[in-house]
Amino acid sequence: MIQFESVRKEFGRFTAVGGLTLKIPQGEIFGLIGPNGAGKTTTIKMACGLVAPTSGHIKVANVDVQQMPEISQQHIGYLSDIYALYDDLRVWEYLDYFANAYRMRKGEIALRIREVIDIAGLEAKEQELIHGLSRGMKQRLGLARAMLHRPKVLFLDEPASGLDPKARMTLRDILQALQRQGSTILISSHILAELDGLCTSIGIMEQGKLVKSGLVSAMVKGLDTERLIQIRWIDAELDHVLAVLSRLGYNGVSETGKQEVRVQCHGTDDEVSAVLRTLVEQGVKVVSVSEHQRTVQDVYMKVSQHGVM
Repeated sequence: MIQFESVRKEFGRFTAVGGLTLKIPQGEIFGLIGPNGAGKTTTIKMACGLVAPTSGHIKVANVDVQQMPEISQQHIGYLSDIYALYDDLRVWEYLDYFANAYRMRKGEIALRIREVIDIAGLEAKEQELIHGLSRGMKQRLGLARAMLHRPKVLFLDEPASGLDPKARMTLRDILQALQRQGSTILISSHILAELDGLCTSIGIMEQGKLVKSGLVSAMVKGLDTERLIQIRWIDAELDHVLAVLSRLGYNGVSETGKQEVRVQCHGTDDEVSAVLRTLVEQGVKVVSVSEHQRTVQDVYMKVSQHGVM
């Protein structure tokens, strides 16, 4: 559905994207992640036909973006990280304006506007002026505009940026509903927590190159065989807990709080139980134990040269 073949983009002597080859099947929610300056936005803009690659080919919905730009645009919905809304228009007027810009059939415009307003949860805002909308509502409106012409593919650049937790959950629900309807979605983001449980596959970019990509489930499973046990306690110094764990041979311990650590463990439940028993015997009041589930952030930390976003 989305295909990059040896795509390269140079700005003078600077290479923003170098030799990108990637294929994203239909129905995927693909997360393109990496630090600022990794080439994510340039990649999306090339896929949308907004920036021409220096070399290589890009296809969206089996249409070559460079050779057949007008046809490819019919299949593409795009929401940039920074976009302008016409503040003096009302929500319905704004969508009607873009429906005509997309050259939609006159007879279907009103019905389609009603559909995207319902999908985006803007029913109570359709007659309000855009300048009075919250950041979250404006983001929903931008998404409604992007999917107005029923594109097969959505490109979303940092869609959760600036949204509060409730607005982010709403955005997640909308994107998952679109996926169930058959849409293919590419999201660029540096908010890794927002991609967990949303993306079906991810790609990690570093300095203009794709260093790893694949299904989230396969990448998480392939990290290693270690278990990560989260232990929280009260009424004991961190140094004392670390010393007890060190005597037991656990040196791969990371501090996640003043009274909380994460322990790398290869063992069985019996081994974990023995560790907890020893801690209690040494006067540590353990109040909770949980097994940390591997996430997109774990994959990124393992693969990335930066370690932080």
